[in-house]
Amino acid sequence: MDADLYVPGDGWLHRADPRVKFLITVVMLVLCLVWRNWAFILDVLIIEHLMLITDGVPLKRIGWVWKILAVIIVFIVVLWPIFDPSGTHVLWQWGWLKLTRENLVMAAVMGLRIPALGFACFLTLFTTSQTKLIRGLTSLGMPYKAGLTLATALRYIPVFFSIFQSVSAAQRARVFVRLVDRFKSYLPIIIAVLIRAYKMSQSVGWAMESRGLNLQGVRRTYRIQLKMRLSDWIILAVTVAATAGSIWLMLWQF
Repeated sequence: MDADLYVPGDGWLHRADPRVKFLITVVMLVLCLVWRNWAFILDVLIIEHLMLITDGVPLKRIGWVWKILAVIIVFIVVLWPIFDPSGTHVLWQWGWLKLTRENLVMAAVMGLRIPALGFACFLTLFTTSQTKLIRGLTSLGMPYKAGLTLATALRYIPVFFSIFQSVSAAQRARVFVRLVDRFKSYLPIIIAVLIRAYKMSQSVGWAMESRGLNLQGVRRTYRIQLKMRLSDWIILAVTVAATAGSIWLMLWQF
C-alpha cells in the first residue's frame, strides 16, 4: 500500500472545500466520542462508508483501513469485559471474570467507535490532496511556517517509505539470513534511509532559501485559492442540520 493516503479522483467529496470536510470530520469525531450509543455509532460508520463509496474511493482502500484497525478492534472487544467488570445484569461469571450485559454493550460500543473515528479522519485524508489540505488549514488560521512544515513532512512520507522499501529489497537480494539476523539487518537500512533523508532535506532547504523563504516584509501568495461553491454550502447546511438533530436526540434520550 502506498504511504500517500490521498486517492486521486473527481467525486463529490474530492470537489468539496477542505474546510467543509474538516467540519464533517470534527463533528463525527466529537459525536462518536461523546455519545456512547452503539446504534448511533453504527449509523455514523455506515454513513462514512456510503460517503466514501459514492465518492468513488476504491473498496481496496476501505478494506485497507479495516485491515489496520482489525487488531485494535479485536483487542478492545476481548479485553474490555475483562478490565471492566461493572454491571448488574450478570450473564456469566467464573472467579473474578464477570460478563455482564453492560460491559458487553460497552465492548460493542468501543469496537464500533474505533473504526468510526478512523473513517471520520480518512474521509478527509482520502479525498483531499496535500496541497488543499494545508491550504485549508492555513485559511483557518494556521501560521504559514507551520503549514509549510506540515506540507513538507506529508510530502516526504511516501518518499521515505519508498526509500525504505528499495533499500530493504536490495538488502534481502544480497544475502539470506536467519530470523534473528534479519532483525539486525534493519540497522543498516535505517542508517541508509537517514543519510538519504539528510541529503534530501539539505537540498530542499537550499531550494527554499533560493526562493526567498522567510524574507522580511514579503507578502505570501497561494497558488490554490479556496472559494465556497453552492455545493459546499449545501453540504455545510446538511452537516449542521444533522449535527443539530444528533445533539437534540442525545439530549432527549438523557
